[in-house]
Amino acid sequence: MALNKKSILFVTTQYRTGERVYPIIPFLAEDYNVDLYKTYHMHPQTGKWGGDKDLRKVFDIQYNKFFKEIFSEINNINFSKYNLIITDDCRVQSGMREIYAKRHCLMVSNCHGNNAYYYPVKNLNVCFDGCFVFGQQELSHPHLIPGGVPSNDALVNYKDKEKKHILIVTNFIKQGFTDLNGFTFLPNDKKFFDGMDILKIQRYYNKPVVIKIKSREGGDYVDDINFIKASLPEELDYKIIVDVEDDNLLIAESEVVIGHGSTMMLKPLQLGIPTAIIKNYGYTDQG
Repeated sequence: MALNKKSILFVTTQYRTGERVYPIIPFLAEDYNVDLYKTYHMHPQTGKWGGDKDLRKVFDIQYNKFFKEIFSEINNINFSKYNLIITDDCRVQSGMREIYAKRHCLMVSNCHGNNAYYYPVKNLNVCFDGCFVFGQQELSHPHLIPGGVPSNDALVNYKDKEKKHILIVTNFIKQGFTDLNGFTFLPNDKKFFDGMDILKIQRYYNKPVVIKIKSREGGDYVDDINFIKASLPEELDYKIIVDVEDDNLLIAESEVVIGHGSTMMLKPLQLGIPTAIIKNYGYTDQG
């Protein structure tokens, strides 16, 4: 162990949030002593996984080797040893408030995602001292830092992949899902698929359709799959997938990508793949 290195505590809370920034871990480990704290849905005992493949195991295989110590209980952490804390989320509900209260150093979080809840602004001095956001257009306050999406840096290695399918990225599947602020999300139901005329799109591109479901910790992906199957035209050539280890590859092999306003939809845009974002199906009433 290099005694002259400064120390960083990296906090991971939720795979689908953290996977955007996990690629920075090997680079941090080159210059710092890095420890890991797993909490919320990434906690090895109390955390939940709602999909068909537990990608937390993929995280362990790829990244555990870069950490000096790994913690799953906050009371076992000596916060006084760290020069910086980096977290993959910026919300109270993922445990950031408790960590912030125990910190002895600067704590920097990462934006949770594309939504209208303004976590990177309203949680200042509650969950973090600074927060990484996706780009210059989001710099509304001095504590916000344009960090981009580190996992998208690897897209340069995915150019010129063979196009194998039409990709549809879904969000909330069933009718009536309402968030804590009372906003009801539009479901990805029969109206959603009929509205895009998915059969016409398939005939045009002459490719099978891949429908990507987001796994949710409190959800039932089998029920979601059955619900979508009942919403699709019988003659459609398709398959439904839930968890994928390499979503960059999934995107890169797409002839066209259709979905709601989300950070995942930045990937096809960066690759120059034709992309359609359907308004009002995302985590805001704008996209």
